[in-house]
Amino acid sequence: MCSVRAAGGFCTPSGRPSWRTFLDAIGYFRQPPATAPQDEQVLTLQEQEEQFFSFCREHGYQPVATFMDPIAGPGARGFRQLREYASQPDRGFTIVVLSAVSHLSSDAREVVERVLDLEQTGVQIALIGDDGGGDRVEAALDYWREHRTQSGLSARAMDSLRNKAMRGFGLGKTPYGYRIAENGRLEVVPDEAEVVRRIYAMYLEQGLGLRLIARTLNDENVFTRRGKRWSVVTIRDILRNRAYAGTYLRFGVRITGSHEAIIPTETFREAQRRRESTPSVAHSGKEGGFALSGLVYCGSCGGRMIGVSRKQSWARKRDGGRSEATYRYYRCGSRVNQSVCSYHTWRSDDLERAVLAAIGAALDPAIEQVQDTPAAELRTLVQGRLKVLSTRFNRYLDGTTKGTHDLVRLRRLSYPLLREQQRLRDRLLDLDAAGGIEALRAAWWQQQRERLQDLTAHWPTLPQEDCRLALGDLIRRATATDGALQVELLG
Repeated sequence: MCSVRAAGGFCTPSGRPSWRTFLDAIGYFRQPPATAPQDEQVLTLQEQEEQFFSFCREHGYQPVATFMDPIAGPGARGFRQLREYASQPDRGFTIVVLSAVSHLSSDAREVVERVLDLEQTGVQIALIGDDGGGDRVEAALDYWREHRTQSGLSARAMDSLRNKAMRGFGLGKTPYGYRIAENGRLEVVPDEAEVVRRIYAMYLEQGLGLRLIARTLNDENVFTRRGKRWSVVTIRDILRNRAYAGTYLRFGVRITGSHEAIIPTETFREAQRRRESTPSVAHSGKEGGFALSGLVYCGSCGGRMIGVSRKQSWARKRDGGRSEATYRYYRCGSRVNQSVCSYHTWRSDDLERAVLAAIGAALDPAIEQVQDTPAAELRTLVQGRLKVLSTRFNRYLDGTTKGTHDLVRLRRLSYPLLREQQRLRDRLLDLDAAGGIEALRAAWWQQQRERLQDLTAHWPTLPQEDCRLALGDLIRRATATDGALQVELLG
């Protein structure tokens, strides 16, 4: 049995049986703040520990380790140790138990990052008081979105709102299909609820897509609460809002059965399964954009090369019908826009394959050369890379709000980013230890090798934007002439 040690520490498993009767469970606790609003129920470390063990007994989990951090502070040691434990290859099936997703950090953005980070190690996340339904990443995203909209509020006001959320009071924008009753909780609006049921029925029973559902409602003159036409975004928001299954989620607090459900829980879960299994049309395949945009330059004039698509059609002699094909290539932008350079062009597939091959050929000599890189220069390089990763992760989060990233794409983009980020953070933390600089050098170039291997393996199926981002992580630029190619590696 485990118990919490000092801040930032953790307890190691002891007395584990050699046979496995229960699923392994890990607890994560956070030091409560020194001061809190009088109406805020703050759990002490002992209460968090008791809650964890009670939850494990109730659900048949075997507690194997607990970790603890202070209430605030990025890069906390306890979570780092939790992650190291969860990443052990022989740990078996493990669940991380939390009071709420918001318990992972005092920073809402870091909550999403940590949920994704834990998920990509292979562990599952269980929330105390939750029925097990719903996507944990989406719950973290909901918390992050709410925190962004409330970022101007004081800490005391946020604590008060969170306390009201724990009691099931309706806060913020009321979902379509509900209104705030006199008791402060959500109650069903019958006419709107019927529209919600129709949306789920069209999606699941008739198999209609979001655009066709919106068109159907608009054609029938059924409009939103504000009298506006339905769109893909408004339909999507209804299909992913767990409030319709009777679960209230605000400020990272999840309460099941806090109000009347409009649809059964299983219907909501089925909709999530379909949403997550359906790729986003806007980001599937290789169509659209060019992977080398902004990265490849003309070797003759130094101008940037641009991607060009041309469609051609022709009559077939055998049957008199017509055929059509799209040709994609890169050509010198100075020639296209300013007529100051000769005609230099590459077929897109040929140039992209040549760039990948050139990166592979340049990596090994670069790895030998980096062994002599001064420690201060390497530290600056890695810190700059971490800043790039942080900015990119923020862009991914913004994409989920704008509807350009679904959860499938968010996971695909974030998992490798978070693995690299954690590896570089660990090396920076250990930089002053014996052998730290050598470990950091090895980590940097190991990541570059792995990135190239992964990119080459998945190149045919990755969207162009994903390819462009991955290439931008490997090279500063590529320079192409009619018969030669050079690449300048990043770092």
